[in-house]
Amino acid sequence: MQLRFFVTQHPVVGILPQGFLSFFFLLSLLLLHSLLPCSLLVLLSANHVLPLVESSSSSSPLSSSASSSSRALSIGRHLVPCNLLPPKTILTWVNGIGHNLSHMTEGQEYLSTLFHRPIEFCHNPTYMSSEDDTFGYIGDLTQCTSQKLGKITCEVEELVRHLKEAIQKVGKDGRVIHIAHSQGALITYLACKQLTREEMRQMEVICFGGAEVMRSSEECPFHRCINYYSVNDPLLFVVPKAARALRSGFMGMGYGNISKERRRRRRRLEDDVDLKMHDPLAEPEFVFLTPREGDPVKDHGLFGKTYLDALRWEGRRYQTLYLPVWHPVAYMACTFGYEVAHVFYQQLVLYLKVLIRQTILKFVFFVMSVNQWVKEHIVVPLVVFLIMLWEKIKDIAKVLRGEDDDVYQPVPIQ
Repeated sequence: MQLRFFVTQHPVVGILPQGFLSFFFLLSLLLLHSLLPCSLLVLLSANHVLPLVESSSSSSPLSSSASSSSRALSIGRHLVPCNLLPPKTILTWVNGIGHNLSHMTEGQEYLSTLFHRPIEFCHNPTYMSSEDDTFGYIGDLTQCTSQKLGKITCEVEELVRHLKEAIQKVGKDGRVIHIAHSQGALITYLACKQLTREEMRQMEVICFGGAEVMRSSEECPFHRCINYYSVNDPLLFVVPKAARALRSGFMGMGYGNISKERRRRRRRLEDDVDLKMHDPLAEPEFVFLTPREGDPVKDHGLFGKTYLDALRWEGRRYQTLYLPVWHPVAYMACTFGYEVAHVFYQQLVLYLKVLIRQTILKFVFFVMSVNQWVKEHIVVPLVVFLIMLWEKIKDIAKVLRGEDDDVYQPVPIQ
């Protein structure tokens, strides 16, 4: 109330209509709420480090066994938040085992809400007809085993086509953000072998509980690679590189962030752990997460509590780097508009209910009662009267024609 009094009593603003003041005030709050996060991002980026997840002493998503976990979740100088002209991007997703089309549709909608952009998925079909189909599950594991041995299946060829189309859509300056889970990481690993170096430079690969590790190298110069693993993920038993990184505490530094001089010595860098660990611009390619469920099967799920924290952070990272600066304003405006429309719809429904109950229903009941009265007191008596009159007219007509059948004529008896 005090703020409203101050605004209305201002010598310039006080002459404006009250409705315009309310709208202007709400619009100012909307702009402040939208642009403040971007300002904070710019200030934090001036210190060259921006935390990627909100740390909490009670529920930290990072494993305490990872010695460089704080550096694993930080943005370096090479990332500039709130781009004015961000590159064109496409988000893609390939699933693991046991996913039918309904699972993909639900996951697509949920991922779109996290990234604020539509997701294009490449379906890795399953042999399972239901959640309890054991033989279908064995079929999926058999297919995964053959792919682990290097077999190029139709799923791999389909993903190659999917990625090439996505890269072609974004153009030479665009980015393809590719999300892979479980067997999807293995399919991605095989599919990327059929891509060119120029195509791989336009890709960011984000793996969750992958059946294969994705790494940036001279042969595979991805723009960015990161592998998320829960420390109790069962696939660590079949992915030696990830298990070795977990045991050693070495997070693996991205090749794309290493200087040109070090690129010439790439083969030496494969074993030169200290050199990569001390590179301040190198981004880790492994992030090990503390289990949130305590069940290896649940913690392996892409939309389980463990990997969901990392998905949320990747969504915020994508919004910061690849969405234009006006996107928060537009998003907040759409959200505000949706809330206003929702409230308006609720009030409209309420008013219609009152209108129906107080006016329309009473009118309908009145019409029904009038119809009943007219039927009983006018229509029925009138119909009976007309029927009686018609019968009387027929009798008179018969008498006039001499056809009166009601006249008694004795029958002679012989």
